[in-house]
Amino acid sequence: MTMHTIFRRKLFLLSLCLVSVFISSTHSYAGQTLSYTLPQQAYPDSRSRQYKVYLPDNLTSPAPMVMTLHGCKQTHNDVLNDWGMKEAADRYGFILVAPFITSYDGLRNENCWGFWFEQHRHEGGGEVEDLHQIALQVEADHNIDPARRFITGLSSGGAMTIVAATTHNEYWTAAAPAAGLPYGEDSSSVSLSGQCPGYASFHSISRVVSDMQSELNSTTAIPMLILQNENDCTVLKTAADNTRDAHLKVWGDSSHDTPAEAYASQNSCTPYYQNNFSCTHTRYTRDGTLNTPSIVETVYLDGPLSTPNTQDTDHGHYWVSGEHGNNGKWAIRTGPSYPDIIWDFFSRHSNSSGGTPVITLTGDNPLSIALNTAYTDPGATANDAEDGSLIVVTDCQNVNTTAVGDYSCSYSATDSDGNSGYASRTVSVFDPNAPVETCDEQTASPYGHINAGRAYAGGTSNLRALANADNQDIGGSFDSWSSVTLYEGEPGQWYAVKPAACSGSGGGGNTGCQDWNTTNLSHQVAGRAYYQLGYYTTGGNEYLGALSGSTSWIKEETAGVFQTGQCP
Repeated sequence: MTMHTIFRRKLFLLSLCLVSVFISSTHSYAGQTLSYTLPQQAYPDSRSRQYKVYLPDNLTSPAPMVMTLHGCKQTHNDVLNDWGMKEAADRYGFILVAPFITSYDGLRNENCWGFWFEQHRHEGGGEVEDLHQIALQVEADHNIDPARRFITGLSSGGAMTIVAATTHNEYWTAAAPAAGLPYGEDSSSVSLSGQCPGYASFHSISRVVSDMQSELNSTTAIPMLILQNENDCTVLKTAADNTRDAHLKVWGDSSHDTPAEAYASQNSCTPYYQNNFSCTHTRYTRDGTLNTPSIVETVYLDGPLSTPNTQDTDHGHYWVSGEHGNNGKWAIRTGPSYPDIIWDFFSRHSNSSGGTPVITLTGDNPLSIALNTAYTDPGATANDAEDGSLIVVTDCQNVNTTAVGDYSCSYSATDSDGNSGYASRTVSVFDPNAPVETCDEQTASPYGHINAGRAYAGGTSNLRALANADNQDIGGSFDSWSSVTLYEGEPGQWYAVKPAACSGSGGGGNTGCQDWNTTNLSHQVAGRAYYQLGYYTTGGNEYLGALSGSTSWIKEETAGVFQTGQCP
């Protein structure tokens, strides 16, 4: 071999090494799963959280990010190993973030996200803020496209997906909860009976809407894809329906804020693996046509109860991982492929130009006005990152001040890229001469309330007792042994939750504190307590006992945090 040949071969090998070094330096983590830990933060109820980041080898820059939240009795490893999301990241080119709850407070099933705890479902504290900080840390480590930040999850992870999309709607671009729950729900919204069909009680749509509106910090709507097995006996289909309906009420304009008005199309779910399970994919859009983005989309399947995993409860509660996933803990391959359907939804609802116009309302929302008074709207302003100030189109023609009720004003603004921002204001017309709340209280069994006309029999086969004003479930219609307190608003109108005009009653004299002395069941119905193998105070998580009929004092010194005892 000549010296010239040897030199050429060495030069070729050196070139290969340089190419290898260049590739490894520009894609040093491509196709790898990296492990991180978010340290405990300074805000309340933060904890150290582990999380993993999967980086496929076909990333664009900046890259989309999909955060995926595990369910109860699962970990982030189940998400990465079984859900088919890593494979979807490879196919579609997004960064996959899988947080692990790591540790938690309060009584709950193993590894459940605490969506029902007050300290974990508001911006600035607890688990939902830790998730936000994890996302920000991923952005600090990798080049994330701010127009394509997405979040999804199953069960308690699905419920926490909704919490995150509500509390940080200025951050997330779109959300896709699977077997999730409406924002603000408590633990009674999950059926833990171990029976099929299951039973759960839910907040009214109006309450969910109010809870959402009080939490939102931006007028930017978060498109939501809701995935639900109609045969799920743990998280019932009612949860999906209520999530859909509340989202439409919050983000739809007055003429398109119900499923019937916003309905745009319905098709069979695709793709799927082996069996479609009669799955339907329905779109609800801003104007009821396919010409505008979706407010909500639903994926409802008639799925089986059982799963291949012997550890599962066979209650129809699982993630459908599709052809590229695995049969794992609460995960099945057969059925409509959640990863592909979710990514299709996300890709259709990205803010490709970097964002939509942000509309800021002037004046109160909701806004109250007396009956037969002329309505003048306070207006709104719109701003866009590229175009600056924009003209706002206002539509208040729905407001009728000659009839008591809630009406809606809608606002829209469109930037030069064709992206539109939307907002709405609730206008409440009230009668200043209407009878005022009596604020009377009556304690009786659910059966006794029905006989007295304060409640009525409803629900499946009329087996539940519902307060006649707010329609809240107060127990079994034949229950003559439990004690429940109802509150009278206007004469003859009885509520399970004390009307706002009647707040402040109780044994304490401190105006900054309220207290109540009633049964554990009444506390649960009013939202002051929750049941999880016993009764606990909401927010304070203090044990009240196991019996629904036991009487307890509960006080509220800090809004939303209930503790045992009386006001000073």
